[in-house]
Amino acid sequence: MTSKRIIAVLTMVACGAAASPALAQSSPYPGDDPAELFGYDIEVSETDSERVAENALRAVQRAGETAEEIKMVFGATRFEFVALKPDSMKVVEPELAKRQSDVLELQAAVESSSLFYTAMRSEGVAASDVIGADLADGDSGLTSEKRVTIYLAP
Repeated sequence: MTSKRIIAVLTMVACGAAASPALAQSSPYPGDDPAELFGYDIEVSETDSERVAENALRAVQRAGETAEEIKMVFGATRFEFVALKPDSMKVVEPELAKRQSDVLELQAAVESSSLFYTAMRSEGVAASDVIGADLADGDSGLTSEKRVTIYLAP
């Protein structure tokens, strides 16, 4: 091998080694709190009320639209995870059966969003538990920043 080829190979190896961390998807260090890194609050609740059941029902009905909207969300001021109890699920189940493909699309959207995925992972929530989500405008007024409520099946 000639000296020019050796230099070319060494240059390619050096450039590849320097670029690989930049090309990799970054994730927070295991000890860091994702909520602090991304700047959002997390609230977890488990409730069984008629109002919560109706909100969850509307979220299931809009699952397809919400999945598309999640792709445009780049920031959140608050994540609220609402675990539905069996009585609330009775209200939601008929609509959930009708909109199964929309719910699967929603689950894929929350799992593919690093913001949503990190918030869910920090609370031990699996994407397969998500049945609906409600996105409200954040305090900043930016359309890409939201207050998020995620409804979870028991």
